[in-house]
Amino acid sequence: MAAWGLVAGLHLFGLWLANLWLLGLLLTGLGWLLALTVTGIAPVAVWRRGRSVRALSLVLVPGVLAPVAIVAVNWTSLFVHNFYRLHRADFRAAAALADKVTAEYGDRYGQVLPKDLRHLSSKGRAVRIGAETGGPAGVLLPVWIGTPDGAAGYAYLTGTPGDTSFDCFADPCRMRWSLGDGWYWLD
Repeated sequence: MAAWGLVAGLHLFGLWLANLWLLGLLLTGLGWLLALTVTGIAPVAVWRRGRSVRALSLVLVPGVLAPVAIVAVNWTSLFVHNFYRLHRADFRAAAALADKVTAEYGDRYGQVLPKDLRHLSSKGRAVRIGAETGGPAGVLLPVWIGTPDGAAGYAYLTGTPGDTSFDCFADPCRMRWSLGDGWYWLD
């Protein structure tokens, strides 16, 4: 079960791992390979020891349910909402700095955040974004940055975005979840 816990952790922090590109995919693949190998070896070892159906079911049931649960969970939503709840005070502090962020995405991923707030963004930066049709504007703290274009992250917006499309590093992004206090998840 520890191996499946590792796979779940890799999926939970998948947004951060995605910034590592090929290395992130390799780590996730190795995690799955390890978990599947352990799941394949464990029933054989248990069966050889005692041939007990009860002992075998203690290995097989979690070994079958764990991968199904891992695939079924929306890990991005779980990460986004829980990270926001855990760091709500830091997001409040970042919102207070929003008016001071002047850098746009052409300015090498935005403006550097103060040291105590850099963990909110994958590059430790904040970037000013605007709606493509002149709607609300705000500040994006990118958690994932694509290659060559695109981003996803936490955005502090001056208005309710609705179905507005924003320019996130030369790629359109939209509000996926409202997190409260003027913060939204854009991807």
